[in-house]
This record gives sequence, C-alpha cells and structure tokens, in this order.
Amino acid sequence: MAKYMIHTMPKRLWYVEQYLIPSLLQQGIYKNDIIVYNDIDKQGNLKACMNAYLQLPEEGSTWHLQDDVVISHKFAEITCRLDKDIVCGFKSVYDGDKPAGQVHLSDMWFSFLCIHIPNKIARECAEWVLRYMIGNPIYKEWWEKGTNDDMLFKKFLEQHYSDIAVLNLNPNIVDHIDYLIGGTVNSSKRIKQIRSELWEDEDVVENLEKMLKEADK
Repeated sequence: MAKYMIHTMPKRLWYVEQYLIPSLLQQGIYKNDIIVYNDIDKQGNLKACMNAYLQLPEEGSTWHLQDDVVISHKFAEITCRLDKDIVCGFKSVYDGDKPAGQVHLSDMWFSFLCIHIPNKIARECAEWVLRYMIGNPIYKEWWEKGTNDDMLFKKFLEQHYSDIAVLNLNPNIVDHIDYLIGGTVNSSKRIKQIRSELWEDEDVVENLEKMLKEADK
C-alpha cells in the first residue's frame, strides 16, 4: 500500500485536517498510511522538507504532498499503482514545454506539490543538503528564505542519480488551491495564481470552494 507525507505548517493545519486528509480517506487511503509533518518550529520550507525526509524509514517510498492542494478523483487509484522511482503529479507554467510521460531527468517537472520519491533517495538528499549546502554562500539566500527545496532536490539527482527514471503524469493528480485558503505563504510578491496545466477535475475545486464558503458563514 502506498504511503503519504503531507508537508504543512501551523497556519495551514486546519485545511490539512479538515479537508485534505478527509479527501484521502474518502478514496480508501488508510489513516495509518498518512504522515503529517508540521513545521511547528518555523524552520521554513527548505529546512522543514529536509528534516521531514530524515524521518522517513529507509525502506519503501512515499508520496509527498504540500498543504495547499486538492486531489483528483483517481488520486488513490493512481498513487497506489505507481510506487517506483520518481513520479511527478503536478505541472505548472514554470515547467514550460517539458513533456508528460517517461522523461529524462532534465525534463522532470518542479512537482513538489505532489511527488513520489523512494525513501532511500529522499533521505540521501536530505543528508547531502544538510552536509554540503548549509554554509555554502551560493545558497545562502535560499536558506535564509527557506525556499527552493525542489531545485536542490533536482541538483542532488543530477549529481547522484542522473539516469533515474522520471514519470510526469498527465492528467495531473493534484491542483494548487492556495488562493482559496489564504494565498501563498512563501512569496508575498507572487500575484498570479499558479494552477495545474493538466487538470481535468475542475468540479473538485468548485466543490471545495463551496465548502469553504459555507464554513465561513
């Protein structure tokens, strides 16, 4: 059975507990297969991500979800079936014309909203980042802002797993809905909504929006 880790912070825990986890359970995913990593120490996205990776068991693999997504109708079906190597479940405008399907590492999407990673690789990435990136002046700004975990992960793969198989999923299995739950918490300068470019379940987003409006009444 697939395993899942949701990366969140206290500000977004309400959404994870009241909406995201229930949606996973409704599709038949077991609660014991879901881990929530809550950044209660305000480490920032980058440090919290790497520390979360270090908590994973050495064996197996995990689907990693951010706390501002909704899942597609076939999310559980697809994630339970695809449990090997790197699988990217989200594509945005930032990925340009990188194709879907089995691709070379250079065409891997920046899919940290939803990505499958073997635990061994995730743990090795965290150890590499914490050993070689902390104190590196090139990445000082990243550490200070707590961002770019996806870019460091790709740099790690390029150095240590350059031939790894990567699967970019079409259609996407999550969409980005931060604009419905308070907006971005990482970049106050970003105005444009970043949505999936390969999303087919718009009714899921519409239903969530209705539920959130009802809850506000």
